[in-house]
Amino acid sequence: MMAFQVIWDPLLIGPFLWLAGLAGMGSVAYVLLRQAKVDNLKAFSWVLFISIVAALVFVVADLSRPWNVVNAVTTSFFTGQFGLFRSWMAVGIVLIFVATVLLFLVVLRHTTNIKMLNAVVDAGWFGVLLAAVGVLVTIYSGFLIAAAPGIPFWNTALIPVLWILSASVCALALTELMIHRDDITKFIVRTGSSLKVAELIAVLALVNLAIYGGTTAAKISGWALAYGPLAPAFWGGVVAVGMLIPLAIGLISWRRGNKLLLATAAILALIGALILRIVVIQAGVFEPVV
Repeated sequence: MMAFQVIWDPLLIGPFLWLAGLAGMGSVAYVLLRQAKVDNLKAFSWVLFISIVAALVFVVADLSRPWNVVNAVTTSFFTGQFGLFRSWMAVGIVLIFVATVLLFLVVLRHTTNIKMLNAVVDAGWFGVLLAAVGVLVTIYSGFLIAAAPGIPFWNTALIPVLWILSASVCALALTELMIHRDDITKFIVRTGSSLKVAELIAVLALVNLAIYGGTTAAKISGWALAYGPLAPAFWGGVVAVGMLIPLAIGLISWRRGNKLLLATAAILALIGALILRIVVIQAGVFEPVV
């Protein structure tokens, strides 16, 4: 029996991936909410900003020498050794930094009354930039895992697709919890139901492809999720709590939603998305060297 990988801590990298996706696709949701003329997005903007900062804290905490990160990045940058196009980690550092700056400006927009700042954040180009960076941060969090060498279960294009779907569900869940407008709620219920179905299909495809078409290590990872030690968290936390129950509530609320039920579904979807990332990281197994 092969041991799970121990290089990336699931309890640190899992929350990092979850928070990065929440902030990323939440930024897209913020732009759409502004276009829908939704008022009072102050609390929403603060949640996005805190999420991206917390994501940075979690990923830095996973490093062997987190206190040396700032010095290493600045030194490599000014000496011309910063490999922006040579590693996903370097790309991620830049994307998360840009997302943090943009979301900080958004927070300032809703907490201060600086006319010049308001004009910049309210400009169309800023919304396009914020949404684009948000999508890229989410995609990056998927490719960071998919490009990790030596762990076949992660090395699939399904991971970035699944991360985008799951992060989109999280953004809708956050919107449901914080924005209370009937037309927005109706959109969330209908769009969220479709995304949950797609997410469920992607999750089951990821596990089944690993079990029935993967390498030895990938089969072990898939088996651990479907039948092994991670099965309770996978079937109970990811599939049931994170997908099936929110989906059932969404279908029940298709015409007329109950606010308490919808809020419950949103919370469960967020919890399930976090568990998904933790168990996927935990299930990683290195391919044996023959």
